[in-house]
Amino acid sequence: MKDKPIAVIITLTAGLIACVCCIINKAGLLGTLITVLVTLFVFMIIGLIVNSIVAKQGRDAEKRAKDLKAKEEEEKNNGLKEMSELSGEDETDKV
Repeated sequence: MKDKPIAVIITLTAGLIACVCCIINKAGLLGTLITVLVTLFVFMIIGLIVNSIVAKQGRDAEKRAKDLKAKEEEEKNNGLKEMSELSGEDETDKV
């Protein structure tokens, strides 16, 4: 699935930002560790939610495309059927 790494990218980006903020603020080791772990946990959950939303939208789009294609095929077949019926009526009228 091509949208699989969305949660990982969001989590790692948030962790990097949290690390940089802790370094800039000169936080202690324990404070940095707790901050980064909480940040990673929260943003992993957010990433999983975003990933499920994107996957659902993709499945819905594929389903709509499939339904549209089936509808077009059905209309094409109905048009060909009507054309053959019309040409069949013309031949019987001539005889």
